[in-house]
Amino acid sequence: MEGAAAGAAQLKALRHRRGLSLADVARALIVLAGDLHQPPLPSVVSVQRSVARWESPKRPTLPDERYQLLLAHLYARTPIGELSLGAGSEFAEYLDALGLLGESERRTAELRGQFPRAARMP
Repeated sequence: MEGAAAGAAQLKALRHRRGLSLADVARALIVLAGDLHQPPLPSVVSVQRSVARWESPKRPTLPDERYQLLLAHLYARTPIGELSLGAGSEFAEYLDALGLLGESERRTAELRGQFPRAARMP
């Protein structure tokens, strides 16, 4: 599987492991944008289409920086709300997926730096 397709499959697998639909992820990102005091995202349907494009097996797209940050916040926490950033975490897998989709190491390092260093310790 080519890099971008592998990254898209990884994003889809992360979502499925959590039992989330495309609409569930869209709703979660909309809530996170509000929680982080960002401008409102468009409608659930619009965000859902974006999520589907990122996960497309044929022509996946890379989420823009705003969505990357929101997805980082989504996957930095376990489904019960605990911060989990170390090796083997969904957060680490998410950053790997971004790299496969073509994001730079500099940007993934920036995203990693958004979270407390102590939380990344195993």
